[in-house]
Amino acid sequence: MRDIDGDGLPDAVITEGSAACYGMTGQSFWLVSKQAGGTWKLVFNEVAVPTFLPRRTPTGWPDVELGGPGFCFPVWRWNGRAYALNRFQYEGKPCRPNR
Repeated sequence: MRDIDGDGLPDAVITEGSAACYGMTGQSFWLVSKQAGGTWKLVFNEVAVPTFLPRRTPTGWPDVELGGPGFCFPVWRWNGRAYALNRFQYEGKPCRPNR
């Protein structure tokens, strides 16, 4: 738990791991943010291993690389309302996923 977006309120990343539930990725996560009124809000969740990147949006949320099996990972960016797919990368360099 820490202040991920820089708003002075705590945020938390909750993870759960299980190959039976989450396949080869083996993990799911939930990013939640404490609100001014004391409630918690779900910000983002996926079946993936999250890596919070240094680049931040103007509202403070970092880009999130979603790891798992393979060599080309999606990076999601906060658009002001939700996280949305922004690009794919491997070791910080652009790539195209095999589909």
